Amino acid sequence: MNHIAIIKNKPQRSGKASIPDGAVNGNGDLGIILGNCENGLRIYLSKCDIWQGIEMYNDGGLRPLGYIDLPIPENLYNNYYVEQDMDKGEIRCRFGTEDDFCTVSVRVCKAENSVMLELSDNIKSTPVLKVFEGETAGEKGEFFSENISVIFRIFAGGEHKYETSAFAAMKKITDNKFYTFVATNHDVKNPKEFAIEKAQKADENSYEILKENHYKMWEDFYKKSSMILSDKTLENLWYSSQYFLACTAGNKKFPPGIYANFVTVETPMWHSDYHLNYNYQAPFYAACSSNHPELTDCYSAPLEEFMERGKEFAREFGCRGILYPVGLAPKAMLTEYMPQLKYWFLRLFLGQRSNAIHPADIMVFRWNATRDKEYAKNHAYPYIKACLEFFEDYATFENGRFSICQDAVHEVPYYKADFDPKKYKKVINDKNNALTLGLLRMCIPAAIDMAKELGVDADKRRIWAEFLEKLSPFATYIRFGKRVYRYTEKGQAWNDTNDVGLQHIYPCGCVGLSSPKKDLEIARNTFRQKEIHCYNDDNAFCSFYPMSARLGMNPAKTLRKFKKLNSQKLMENLLYSFGGGCLENCSTAASTLNEMAMQSYDDIIRIFPCWDKKIDAKYENLRADGAFLVSSEIAKGEIGKTEIYSEIGGMVKIANPHKVSRITCKEGTFETSAKIIVLNTNKGEKIILEKS
Repeated sequence: MNHIAIIKNKPQRSGKASIPDGAVNGNGDLGIILGNCENGLRIYLSKCDIWQGIEMYNDGGLRPLGYIDLPIPENLYNNYYVEQDMDKGEIRCRFGTEDDFCTVSVRVCKAENSVMLELSDNIKSTPVLKVFEGETAGEKGEFFSENISVIFRIFAGGEHKYETSAFAAMKKITDNKFYTFVATNHDVKNPKEFAIEKAQKADENSYEILKENHYKMWEDFYKKSSMILSDKTLENLWYSSQYFLACTAGNKKFPPGIYANFVTVETPMWHSDYHLNYNYQAPFYAACSSNHPELTDCYSAPLEEFMERGKEFAREFGCRGILYPVGLAPKAMLTEYMPQLKYWFLRLFLGQRSNAIHPADIMVFRWNATRDKEYAKNHAYPYIKACLEFFEDYATFENGRFSICQDAVHEVPYYKADFDPKKYKKVINDKNNALTLGLLRMCIPAAIDMAKELGVDADKRRIWAEFLEKLSPFATYIRFGKRVYRYTEKGQAWNDTNDVGLQHIYPCGCVGLSSPKKDLEIARNTFRQKEIHCYNDDNAFCSFYPMSARLGMNPAKTLRKFKKLNSQKLMENLLYSFGGGCLENCSTAASTLNEMAMQSYDDIIRIFPCWDKKIDAKYENLRADGAFLVSSEIAKGEIGKTEIYSEIGGMVKIANPHKVSRITCKEGTFETSAKIIVLNTNKGEKIILEKS
C-alpha cells in the first residue's frame, strides 16, 4: 500500500476558513491540522467533543483547542513538502532543498488521544504549546506543571447547558521527540490531572511502544477491505474516504459534525453541527459497504439523545413519535434556537418533516449489511419505530392512499430577515415529496424485518405493511418530452440544482437495476435532465455520483465528470473546497466506486454492475446486504474469480457475472447459466464463482 496525499504549498485556508487545506490526521476523536505560525509550522489541535454548549444561534458550536507552534528557518520553510500518509496515519514534512533541509513527522496516536511529534536533529527550536488565540469564548489559559506545558479551554456556567473542559499537556521526551496528551471532562472526571499525569509518565520507551501500536492499528484497519485499481488517482481517493472517516468517527458520544475534528477557526460555519437533511449522514454512506460498520458506532448518539425532545416537537403537531429540526448539537441541543424571531419555531424545521427519518438511512444500511440483532434492538429499531409512529399520525388518508402533506422537499428559508410565508406558500404546502416517500419506503421494510427478527410488535408490523401498501406513489410528469420524477405531487415540481428530489433513488434505494423497466427509465430520464447541474453541485456531490452507478449510467462519463470536478475542487490534502460542507464530501469516492464494483441494495449481489472496463480492479471484502463479504477482480474488461463469504449464513442471490459460471460451494462444484444464482449458505461458508 502506498496511499499518500502530497502537499507542496503552504496552507492558505487553515486558520482562516472552515475547510482547512493543510495536512490532516486523527484517531477518530483527536485531530491535527497543519497551518502556519508567524515563524514556521503550526499544528492545530481539534477534538470531536470540545463543544460550547449554548443553544443560541450565534454562541454555541464546536471549538478548536489550540496548537503547537514550531519555528522553522524561513529559507527552509519556503521550500514546502508534506506527505499525508493515509496508510500509516501520519504526516511527514520535509522543508528545504536537496542539500539543506529539516524533517518533521507528526501523528495522532491511534491507540490514545496523544500527538507524537518528531524533529530532525538539525531543528534547534523547541515546539510551543499554545491555547487558541483571538476572540475566543469561555475560559482559557496556559501554565506549566513542573516540566509539563499545559493549555486549557473551559465552557461552563451561564447559558451553557453542560460543561466542557479540555486540557492538553506536552512533554519533551528527548531532544527531538515530543508527546502531547489531550483530555476532556467527557473522557475522564478530572481531565486536567489526567492529561498532566499521562504526559509526566511518558518516556522514550512508552513513546516507541505507542508508535508501534499506532502503525499496527492502522494496518489492521485497512485489512478489513481493500480496492486496488490501475487508475491510481481513483484508488488514492477511495483510500482517502476510508482515512477521513477513520480520523473523525471514533468518539461514540460525539460523532463528527460538518467539519469534524478538522477545526482551525473559532466559529466554523453552521457551528459544525449535525445537519440532518443529508450533511450528517453523507460521510457514512460508504462505511458499511467498505466493511467498516464499526465506524457507525458513534452515529446514533445525538439522534438518540434528542428523542425526548423530538417527542415534544411531534406533539406540537398532534403526533406521536419524533420530529426533529434541521440542526442538532450533542446532548439534545439545538443549533438554530432564536426565540426572538417571529417564526423561530418553524425555522427549526425549514418546512421539512423528514429530518428525523432522514438520518435513519445509515441505520438501515448497517442493519441490512450486518443483520446485527443487538444493534437493531438497542439502536436502529427503537429510533426507526419512533420515526414511523410520527408518520402514522401525520399522514392523511385520502382516496384509498396515504399522503404526506405540508412537508417541503427543499428548505423553506424561514431564516431570511424578510421572510413572508405568503411568498413561499406553494412549497410550504408541498405534498408527497419524493424524498419523504423514499425514506418511508426504505425504513418501513427495514422496521418490519427487524421486528420479525427481534420477535416484537406483531401489531405494528401489520400497520406498517398496510401503510406501505397504500403509500402514495412517486409523482411523475412530462418534461422536455420525457417522463421524469416530479419533486412533489403538489407544490415544487423541479429544481435544477441539488439532487434532493432524486434521493429516493440513492441513498433510499427505491429504484435500481432490479426495478421494473418503466421505473428505471423514468429514473434515468430524471437523472439525465439533472446531470448538467448536479455533477458539479455542492449539495448533490456526495449522492449524485453513487446514484449514477446505482442506475447503471455510463461509468466512463461518471468518472470523467468526477475527475474534472476534482481538478477544480479537490485540495492537496484531498478535502474538497466547496462553499459549505466538508466531511460530507469525503465519502463520495468510496460510495461511488463501491456501487460501481458491487451492488446489493435489492438483495441481489451484482459484480462490477457499472464499471469502466478500461480500469483494471481488484477488491477484497466489500460488504453486501445480508452480511456477505465480496471479493472480485476485473482485468481487460473480463471479470475474474469472485469470492463471497457468508458471515451468518442464509440465502444469497447473485446476478451471474458470466454467461456460464462455475460455482464452488458446500454442495460441490457445478456450472450454471442462470441469470440469478440462488444459494443457501452456512455460517462461515465461502462461495467461489469463476468463468466456465
